[in-house]
Amino acid sequence: MEKKLRHSKQRDMIYNYLVSTKEHPSADMVYDHLRPDNPNLSLGTVYRNLKLLEEMGMIRKVSTVQNVERYDACCSDHAHFVCQKCGCVKDLNVLNTQAGREACDVPEEDQVMWMNVIFGGICSACQN
Repeated sequence: MEKKLRHSKQRDMIYNYLVSTKEHPSADMVYDHLRPDNPNLSLGTVYRNLKLLEEMGMIRKVSTVQNVERYDACCSDHAHFVCQKCGCVKDLNVLNTQAGREACDVPEEDQVMWMNVIFGGICSACQN
């Protein structure tokens, strides 16, 4: 039997922040952004709610070059560019799952449910 998840103002607040930004924030960044207006918010609460939102399919985790998990409220298949110098994460174009499957030579018998493509390098801002 599936446990019913109760409504949480803190979860809504975290999700709304993720939807409102293109930064792909880490848990620490979410906490630092929300804490000034929410002094009772704990970093543990942020981590727990990010995990829940990910499990619910409302956000995606983006692993970065610095091994810091970042979060994205856009759950459509798309690629990311991660700067190995400043750590910024940028959205790239929407991916065609079939084209990605063919490019990576995924066996036909394997069912692709989602893709996560990350390009790493130095962003234009850090190059200048």
